[in-house]
This record gives sequence, C-alpha cells and structure tokens, in this order.
Amino acid sequence: MRRTEIFLVVLSLLLLALPVVSQEEPGPITRVFVDKAKTGMEQQYEEAVKQHIAWHREQGDTWSWEVRRIESGENFGQYLWITSGHRWEDFDNPAVPSDEDAAHFDSGAGQYLESSTSVFTLYLADVSRPLEGDMPAAVTSAIFFQIRRGKGDEFMTAVKKVHQAIEKTNWPRSYFWLALVSGGYHPTYVLVFQEENWAGLNPPEKSFEAMLEEAYGKQEAEEIQKVFDRTIKSERSQISVYRPDLSYIPGQ
Repeated sequence: MRRTEIFLVVLSLLLLALPVVSQEEPGPITRVFVDKAKTGMEQQYEEAVKQHIAWHREQGDTWSWEVRRIESGENFGQYLWITSGHRWEDFDNPAVPSDEDAAHFDSGAGQYLESSTSVFTLYLADVSRPLEGDMPAAVTSAIFFQIRRGKGDEFMTAVKKVHQAIEKTNWPRSYFWLALVSGGYHPTYVLVFQEENWAGLNPPEKSFEAMLEEAYGKQEAEEIQKVFDRTIKSERSQISVYRPDLSYIPGQ
C-alpha cells in the first residue's frame, strides 16, 4: 500500500472516532412577560427599555427578546416581552443572570410600570406552519381559546385535522399554536397568525369553511366545526406589532 493510501485510511479512522456534533434544535418553551406602563409614561418606559436592551447587547446575551405592542383587545397599549426556543433547564442558567437582569430593568423601565405578569407556553410544532426566516412577524393576530375541562384532547384532534387540511389545500396562512403551561386558565391554547404587514390580515380569497370542505367534504367539515363549538368555553383575540427598536436579536 502506498504512503498516500495509508495516510487516507488512518485519517478516515480518526474521523470515525470523533464525536458527532449536531446543532441542537430550539426548545419548545416560550416565556412571555406582559408589561403595562403607567398612564402617560409610555414614552419614558420605551426610552428606558431601549437602554435595557442596549445593556443586554453589552452583556453578550445569547437569548432573543422580541418586544411587541398590543394594538387591540383588553390589553391594548401593553407590551409583550417574548423569549422563545428554550428548554426548562435554560431558566436555571440564563445567558444573563436573572438577578442582574431584574435589577437593571427595575432601576430603569421598572419605575414606569403599573403592572407586569408572566406566562410560560409550549410551542406545538406538529400543528404549526410558521413564517419562513428568523425575524419576528411584523404583525400578529392571536386568538386565545379557553377549553372546557376534559375536552383538551378532543379540541386538539380537531386542530390537527384543520392543520392537515391547510397543508393539503395549501391555504395561504402562516401560523403557530401554543399551549399555556403556567400563568392562566387551564387548558388554554393560542393560535397566532403571522403577517408581514397589516395588509396580511385581509382574509384569504378562499374562506376557512371552503378550505375545510375542499379537504374533507361538507359533512366531515361540519363535524369538525361542531367539535370546536362543544369544546371551546370562550375565546378572545388581539393584534400586536413588532417593535424592532425595543427588541434584541443576537447578532443583529
């Protein structure tokens, strides 16, 4: 065997012996803070948030902080702080220590807050069809479904059928589903439609009912609708807009 061939064989064996390194998939946990600024102090709050975001950048934070302003519904004018793609263990050792983060926020934006709440949600990838790309959607329309006790499984079975119908008919909507884990009424599911602009909120040319009937036929489409009627206790909606000036995306 020639010297070059021997070298290639040895190199191949060494490569096989190396551990396989794969890029870790994002986790399914999202944490959302909902901030309500004191009346008349929204501008001061936003300026302080910009300073806090700059501080995160200085700390080399590896977590994303997507900030949105709610434009409709009972929480109109409030702000959403969203950090997603986590696993539970991430919160044991956040990229920026929680006590330092809280102290810096409280010394600035915190003084302009009237209230703040927090929830944890689970991203449901198997029934989601998100926008392509890494940037947050410019506009989102969220529908919050409170489900009757013991009806969660039946509700989600219908959701899966709708998702399959959308995939089958290529209905032109981008969306994702979240399940509330902690911080509110259980069970609660959230459907979030993602749009590139306000114009995206216009309904598709083909209605939801027509899409469902195309996929399954009239009778089964009606049965799916009846499942939603008997499993949903209440629902509410809100629109929010992305505030890039208040957000932090690592590397951007």
